[in-house]
Amino acid sequence: MAEEGSLESGGSGRTWYIDPLDGTTNYLYGVPHWSVVICLADAQGAHAGVVYDPVRDELFRAERGAGAWVSRGGGAPRRLRTTAVTDLGRTLVATGFAYVAADREEQARILTRVLGQVRDLRRYGSAALDLSWVGAARFDAYFESVDKPWDWMAGALIVREAGGRVTELPQARSGHPHIVASAPDVHDALVALLKRAVQPG
Repeated sequence: MAEEGSLESGGSGRTWYIDPLDGTTNYLYGVPHWSVVICLADAQGAHAGVVYDPVRDELFRAERGAGAWVSRGGGAPRRLRTTAVTDLGRTLVATGFAYVAADREEQARILTRVLGQVRDLRRYGSAALDLSWVGAARFDAYFESVDKPWDWMAGALIVREAGGRVTELPQARSGHPHIVASAPDVHDALVALLKRAVQPG
């Protein structure tokens, strides 16, 4: 199953999710932050995932139960671990915005309730890379409204295999946070903050 819409069924019980260009707008504008994503999923969820950053020639990969790794320029792989941050107020958080203007307005409202509770926010434009960077300890956490599996499944596996935690939040409306990923010790606090932030009023 690919973002471009192709779907072929098989009998293995496994599904390949492929996004040949995550961060399309960045690519079109020459912003050097986009990726190629492949994920293999089974009945238990993501089994293996790869996120490749062609700009930096970095390959992030993970396999369920086998850890998460990154290699650069064909060099030796390095095992990934999330940060050890324990204070939500010291947490650097990545996020993203929806394409629909009304959803972005709602996300802006939510962000006003988040900004004062964390160290800072970053918006780079490739969900798969943002998640990989949580696994690589370049961000402490990430949340976004992404719901397509090719956008987040591979990156979420990288976070989990790097020792982090991932939660899928129910969405009361489009634009609300769906995927939350972070270092383990701030995860519950971040999830609780986002649940409060989406409340009306």
